[in-house]
Amino acid sequence: MKKILSIVSGNPSGSLNIAIDISNYLKTRDYEVIDIFRKYNNTDLKGIIVIKDKFTIDYILSLGEFIRHSKPDLIIVHGYSTHIWTKLALAYAKIPVKLIHVEHNTEKYTPFRRYLTRKLDKYTDKYICVSKGVANHLIKQGIDKSKVEVIYNGIDIQSFDLPKEKHDIFTVGMVARFSKQKDQMTLIKAIEYLIKEKNEKINLLLMGIGKTRKKCEKYISEHNLDNNIKIIEGNFKDLIVKTDLFVLATHYEGLPLVLCEAMASKTPIIATDVPGVNEIVLNEKTGLLVKENDVLDLANSILRMKNDFFLRKNFIYQSGIFVNKNFNLQLMYNNYINKVKEMICNE
Repeated sequence: MKKILSIVSGNPSGSLNIAIDISNYLKTRDYEVIDIFRKYNNTDLKGIIVIKDKFTIDYILSLGEFIRHSKPDLIIVHGYSTHIWTKLALAYAKIPVKLIHVEHNTEKYTPFRRYLTRKLDKYTDKYICVSKGVANHLIKQGIDKSKVEVIYNGIDIQSFDLPKEKHDIFTVGMVARFSKQKDQMTLIKAIEYLIKEKNEKINLLLMGIGKTRKKCEKYISEHNLDNNIKIIEGNFKDLIVKTDLFVLATHYEGLPLVLCEAMASKTPIIATDVPGVNEIVLNEKTGLLVKENDVLDLANSILRMKNDFFLRKNFIYQSGIFVNKNFNLQLMYNNYINKVKEMICNE
């Protein structure tokens, strides 16, 4: 039985979820997969090996020793900057092990980490990027582009086939971490514009935690928007059933699966025209794309969606076909299992 180390940071994230999904599937295909979290395990998952990372060097040395003793056939490492320290651990282990580096986002590489990524390219057999935008960004860091391949993440599409809750007022929703990257504030201001300048009856539901949440809450309160804009608790499915339109006002992404989930939930989408996003939302086909940080462009697009029932229905139909074809979970599994077989079973 071939042995695989699956390595990711132990903080809850989309990359951790994908890493566990892939790991669990590989286990069903008769691979011995050892799940390793870097630094901590801030999840409810059991059976995880945690390699401590207090000063980085302790992670490199401890993981290097683990690699040396466990002698895996393959390492699959997810996420920045875990991939850098894992490759240094492999160099320290001084044994030949194939490695797949999975890149999940258009990360902001510092000059030092860009240098390390280039130097450690020789320890990387394959780069798997979750979108073309992520692939192009990673290639710019100076790695060997012949090793780069795109595999889209997938979702359990059927699990998002949910009945909508009845409501009287057109409702927009957004689920995301509250941060400058996700830019909930631009969406809040777009809704404010529609309410105060266009006299539209419209509501907004937001969900998430993060550094900019209090700032958004303060703005909503100070601008007397409490009746129309609410931040609710729960998960994506709790929010999407209450909405007529999903918006993602982000500034950058790797591959935002929340958009695929909205499509699978039969909800039309507006999102910003940035790499990763524009591989899911095809403008005027599977949704509408708007300029990032542009309140008026976003507001006008929301108003267009609100006033055109047939446009919304067309986007729901087209996006349903699109997400089933390109972002279903089994397709992702098949792509990964084929890549693993290619690397360690055809030697």
